[in-house]
Amino acid sequence: MDGEMQSGESSSLPILDLSYADNSSKRPALLEELHNALFNVGFLYIKDHGVSMETIMNLVSRLPALFNQGNSAKARLSKLNSPHFLGYSGFAEEMTLGEKDLREQFDLATELPVIWQDPTNHKKIGGPGDRDFTKLYWRLRGPNQWPCEDHVPGFRKAYLEYHDALQALSYRFVHLVEEAFSIPIGTFDDFFLPRSCNMKTKSHPYMPPQHRIKLVKYPPSTGSFRGQGVGAHKDSSGWLTFLYQAGQEEGLEVVNASGEWIPAPPIEGTFVVNFGNAFEAATDGAVKATVHRVKAPLSSSKPRYSIPFFQGLPLDLTVSEIRRYIPESVRRLRRESEGSDSYSNISTFLDPRWDSLGESQLRKWIRSHEDVGRKWYGDEVVSFYLQ
Repeated sequence: MDGEMQSGESSSLPILDLSYADNSSKRPALLEELHNALFNVGFLYIKDHGVSMETIMNLVSRLPALFNQGNSAKARLSKLNSPHFLGYSGFAEEMTLGEKDLREQFDLATELPVIWQDPTNHKKIGGPGDRDFTKLYWRLRGPNQWPCEDHVPGFRKAYLEYHDALQALSYRFVHLVEEAFSIPIGTFDDFFLPRSCNMKTKSHPYMPPQHRIKLVKYPPSTGSFRGQGVGAHKDSSGWLTFLYQAGQEEGLEVVNASGEWIPAPPIEGTFVVNFGNAFEAATDGAVKATVHRVKAPLSSSKPRYSIPFFQGLPLDLTVSEIRRYIPESVRRLRRESEGSDSYSNISTFLDPRWDSLGESQLRKWIRSHEDVGRKWYGDEVVSFYLQ
């Protein structure tokens, strides 16, 4: 398999061929490589993944027009208009580790209606499964802000087709992860209830998630200094991430087991895959959430475009509940490998205040976009989540 990496190698990321999943003689090798990649590295490339290049390029080809809209058009799509933190962020408006990220972006998501109920204007009304939709984190769910069709023709259709293709890929990939770690296939299906199901029934324990997609532009650096495209972080926006890097401009870097930064350059036709904090915490580190960053492009480069898809989890789910789905044989893998009595990852989710995914997601968005938080959630709420 291309880019196979043994546990002692750390200069590049493994490349897995997902077509092996459809070949009974090659599937075991794929599952072994997937297990090793997630346990030892936490990052990998996938090729032959089943998402057509036509679907990918229909969206990629519209990115220049999307970002080249006039300032007034982009301002009408500002995140400040959205309590769901969906819309446009201008250059250096988002923060990572207290520093500005030198990029501009559009945040979009699964197109879903508003379900939050304002407790000051309504009685407490139970939703599906008698859920309390007055909880503040439900306000994160809601519809997208769409660019004008005249400004970016065909964008909405291209985005929705891309979203649906990545959603299907993410569900299929989760089944491969389950199999690679000897978790019964379908264990996590409760987390990913299809949108077509009848939400009025009580047969499903969680609300379906809202997946999020960023459309990102990193302008070239000014002068010889390469600034922070995105600061060093682990993903906290979902279960796992599929990143498409458009063009040839490099910038993504990943920390290896030795603590060194290694490049993850664009490879045509591939997605870069990594897992978020929630999966790492729930598996006691059996699946790694790896620190990564993006450097701004060189001044001599073209703009760098990327499209990360963050597979969402239900907001009314907790990491403690996820842990109950994961066999103890998986949760002890890291301890047995490293001879440790306990999993010592420093994770937001190990703080009981943020065991709730809804609470941790609201905290993440307010910390990244404090101005949006203050407008829609108020100073008192923002002060609480900034602690």
